Amino acid sequence: MTDDLTRVFEQLWVEFRARWCVSRDLGGARAFHHEDVKIPMLHRVVQVDAAPGDADRLIDAALDHFRRQAFDCAFTVTPLDRPADLGERLLRRGFDLAIRATAMLCDRPAEPLRAPEVEVAVPEAGEYGLWADVMCRSFDNPPEFGRLGRTVLDIPRVRLYLARRGGEPAGTALLYSDHGMGYVDLVGTLPGHRRRGVASALVARAAADSAALGNRWTTLETEPDSDAERVYRRRGFRRMHLRPRYVRAAG
Repeated sequence: MTDDLTRVFEQLWVEFRARWCVSRDLGGARAFHHEDVKIPMLHRVVQVDAAPGDADRLIDAALDHFRRQAFDCAFTVTPLDRPADLGERLLRRGFDLAIRATAMLCDRPAEPLRAPEVEVAVPEAGEYGLWADVMCRSFDNPPEFGRLGRTVLDIPRVRLYLARRGGEPAGTALLYSDHGMGYVDLVGTLPGHRRRGVASALVARAAADSAALGNRWTTLETEPDSDAERVYRRRGFRRMHLRPRYVRAAG
C-alpha cells in the first residue's frame, strides 16, 4: 500500500506541476521551468532516475539548464528517485537542504471543525480574479502567477475554494483529482485572517469533496513541524513520505 501511495502521489504531483510549466528531458530527470514567472513552485528538477556513475552528469545538466534560465536550481527528491544517495551527492555539489517537505495522507475522520465564522465556497463564475488575487497575496506571489492559473486551472479535474471570514475574502485552496487521488494545494490565508481557522475550514471542505468525488486517497504537501502541518494533523492527515528540496543559487 505504501509503495502504491508513493507512486500515485508522485505521478499526480508531477502531472499537476507540468500543467504550469515548460518541461525538459535532462536524460534521466525532468526539469520544469517557466520563462516569465520566476517563482520556486515553477522551477524544479524531478523524477531523477540515473545510475550512480551518471548522477554527476545529470546534476551538471540541471545546473546548466537553470543557469540559462537565470534561476536557482532545485531538486525535489523522493523515495522513488535513483541513486539512493542523491541528496548526499547534491550536498557535496554545493546544494543546500532548503525544505524537508513531506507528503501527507488523510485516512481517518477529523475532529469537529470549530470555525463557524469562516465560510468556504466554490467561487462563482467571474470570481476567478478575486480568487487569484487572494491566493497570490497569501503566498506573496506575483500577479502573473494568478493570471497563469486562469488557463492552467480551468479543467474539470480542478476545484477551487474561496474562504470568507466575516464576509471578507480570507483564503484559498484547490483540489486536483486524478488516478483515484485528490491533491489539496495552494492552501493560503491572508495575513489579517491567520490563526482564525481559515486553513482548517478550507482543508476540511476540500477533503470532504475529495471523498464525495470518489477519490480513494486525499493528500497534500507541507513542511514538517510547521504550523500548517499541525493544522493538517487536526484535519486527519498524517505523514506519508519525505520530499526534501535541495537548492543551489543561480550563478
